[in-house]
Amino acid sequence: MRSGTDHAGVPAFLDTAEQQGVSPELLVPYFALMRRRLAEGSPDEDLAGVVDLLVRPRPAAPTTA
Repeated sequence: MRSGTDHAGVPAFLDTAEQQGVSPELLVPYFALMRRRLAEGSPDEDLAGVVDLLVRPRPAAPTTA
């Protein structure tokens, strides 16, 4: 079993993807983000909460003196 992918059918999903010839390279990090969002937020959130984890704060604009 892949590390950290043992929640709510994730192993079956990844196994099915591999059986269908689909690489799990993008799926594994996505599921990791989903687990992180569930740990930090509300379990009834939709996928927008996962996207929020990908948004990085913009650096402050340099000030001129």
